[in-house]
Amino acid sequence: MSLSCTALLHKQRLTTYLTDVISFLLNHLMFKPLAALLAATTLSVPAVATVDPGTPQLLQTLNEYGITITYNPSDCGQGFSGRYSTTKEMTLCYSGRPTAFDHDTVRHETMHVLQHCAALRRGDNRGIVPLAINPTERNQWVSQVLRSGQIAEIKDNYPVRAHQIELEAFAGAAHYTSTQLATLVTQWCFK
Repeated sequence: MSLSCTALLHKQRLTTYLTDVISFLLNHLMFKPLAALLAATTLSVPAVATVDPGTPQLLQTLNEYGITITYNPSDCGQGFSGRYSTTKEMTLCYSGRPTAFDHDTVRHETMHVLQHCAALRRGDNRGIVPLAINPTERNQWVSQVLRSGQIAEIKDNYPVRAHQIELEAFAGAAHYTSTQLATLVTQWCFK
């Protein structure tokens, strides 16, 4: 996924939240000056994400499973902030000290690791497939975790064949902490 696409998704989350706040203020409290100030800040406020204290442990768990993690290779900055390959290779791109966005990228790529492990456990040789087998239940969960605008943005930026995989990965990154994902990696990936 491109850095700009991921940044747009995070910004969209924040923008949607702030739009809801602004709408509430305008429709219920009539604080128009405050609403205007909030509206003006939506273009300058950074993405809402968290620096997860469990990320180092998650990276260690991935390494113990045999995932080779490469940080900032020469092709970083060419339209992605992270990626996972079924050859058990994860690439993470960041600049300077890792940010909340970078922690979110680790969780997102870990969801792809889990999807790959689930496929292997099920004897499915297609590579990366959704963890949740039932598409209806998966779509309901994704809809509970992600806003409709985020879902639309993901679908706009990925080919149809990748929609379910990416939607689940984005939802998982938003829903689970790094500590929870490390536990899931241990359960799904270690034999």
